[in-house]
Amino acid sequence: MRAFLRTVFLMLPSLAVTAGVAGADDGLPFDCYVVPAISSIRRLPDAVPTDGKKTMQLGIVAARGEYEPASCVLVPTRPVAALELKASELVGPAGRIPADRVDVKVVKCWYQAGTAWFSYFADPTRRILVPELLLNDETLVKVDRKTHDNYLRIDYPEGPKYVWVSYPGKAEHGKKFNHNLEPVADSPTLKPVRLTPGENKQIWVTVHVPTDAAGGHYRGTIALVAGGKKLTDMTVALRVLPFELPPPKTYYDLEKDYYGSMYNHCYMVEHVADNGGDWDLASRKLLAEFVNMREHNLLYPLIRAYRTGTSKQFVRHLEVMKQAGLKTRPLFGAVWAGTYGGWEQTDKRFEAFRKDADEAWDLVQATLGHTDIYAWGWDEPGLTTVLAQRKFWKYIHQKGGRIFSTGKPWHLSWAGYSEDFVNHGGWTDRGEAARWHAVGARVSSYAAPHTGPENPDFMRRAHGMAIYKAGQDGTFNYMLYEHGPNIWNEFGRGPYRSFCMVYPTKTDVIDTLAWEGYREALDDVRYATLLKTLAVKVVAAGGVENVYAGRKAILWLEEFDEKTGDLNTMRLEMIQRILDLRAILKEGK
Repeated sequence: MRAFLRTVFLMLPSLAVTAGVAGADDGLPFDCYVVPAISSIRRLPDAVPTDGKKTMQLGIVAARGEYEPASCVLVPTRPVAALELKASELVGPAGRIPADRVDVKVVKCWYQAGTAWFSYFADPTRRILVPELLLNDETLVKVDRKTHDNYLRIDYPEGPKYVWVSYPGKAEHGKKFNHNLEPVADSPTLKPVRLTPGENKQIWVTVHVPTDAAGGHYRGTIALVAGGKKLTDMTVALRVLPFELPPPKTYYDLEKDYYGSMYNHCYMVEHVADNGGDWDLASRKLLAEFVNMREHNLLYPLIRAYRTGTSKQFVRHLEVMKQAGLKTRPLFGAVWAGTYGGWEQTDKRFEAFRKDADEAWDLVQATLGHTDIYAWGWDEPGLTTVLAQRKFWKYIHQKGGRIFSTGKPWHLSWAGYSEDFVNHGGWTDRGEAARWHAVGARVSSYAAPHTGPENPDFMRRAHGMAIYKAGQDGTFNYMLYEHGPNIWNEFGRGPYRSFCMVYPTKTDVIDTLAWEGYREALDDVRYATLLKTLAVKVVAAGGVENVYAGRKAILWLEEFDEKTGDLNTMRLEMIQRILDLRAILKEGK
């Protein structure tokens, strides 16, 4: 009850801005239900939201610089051939936020394997409809509700063509679908959506608050237009918090960075190889992918080792990372420190490794001005491979580098003194993390679960507060996007579903609900970082009341159930406590 009251108290100012509109007008061809954007509920076209509020008001609370979503479901009562949604600027006493900071998309439902929404393991015996894609043009994908098939529009020079992408085999006509060359693209701006009774439509709104926006209340609209006539306005009420979020730090030590990373196929060497050698196209696609990563808090993507491509490709990859605003220190990857050609050590293999490592070292130094590198170890190595790698790892340490490797708890006994960052396969708890921290190593996890489930609440929980409070040093999951011969075909892979947080196109990527959950996961950690930082300062300020206030905030964070608790309520609780702690520090000046 206390959490609920504090949440209502926090929201009252922003809700008051839009008071006076109870719901959709009777004359409108639809009802509008505002729903939580990040939710575990699978919103399907034939289901009226049981958790929705019938209103035309969207309320958003966000820090300066933050991306924050809101959502609603339109339930048509009459058909509308083409409904346009046009966002205005947001205006308030504190200033103006441009309309291009209000991004409106439609959530596309399509068919996926039978365990969709819940698992990355496949059930090929059935197909279910799931909301996943965030599109500007909902016609990019068509679904057949009778046959449970998906069709992807490819805009060939001779004209667009819908291609069947639900075939159960490995490839249609034995041909691999090459997303680096096939002209698949979403519209750069939102297209009109079709409303049909019995087919509800979820709308997704993301506000990106400028870093220089003044704290306070802002108001704008999303005009809903059909046939050139405005039907109504949807109100967007934004409360900008008077602070920016800091980079995330670990739960166990506010001095240590918490890393947002992921395995991926966003590499210059791969794009050039797959598009026939077009460097400009590869660079453009890579830049779009990296900018999208930055906008979703994935700032430290794992990168391919130098030896997998040419020196020019390697350098260009690093340059595009810098251009996109990603973090380039430290680098995770860049150098391969596993055994060359097999687990057995030979002088020839070690010399090849040493040559590649030295060349990569020099290129990173020349391009980025440092050699703060976590070199790759062998993926999921057995004991024999772990032992064989130690000579290679020692050379990296002699050069001042560090080692990043997937591992298991038994690695600690055999190589814990030489493994600097271990990425556990599966879940690891505080006790296991503490054992690695005791020898100066960092720890993270993957496959707990892999990517794949579309559920944004699940992915938010899995990549954020759960591993943060487990004492881990970041999220290093597998995989940003990956699926056999056709990235758009969920079926025919075998025991696994698609590992897709985004779907790549020829020049960009298409976002998903799960990807939005990932962004919120890292933002949760950033809010928690700010809360703990302020709490420590309040305690240090002295005085019994200050000490109690700071320790209460830390205790609340410790006792919050990150595995089952409502994360939206948790966020609002953190915001209120941050504001309270800021007020204490201000009063103490």
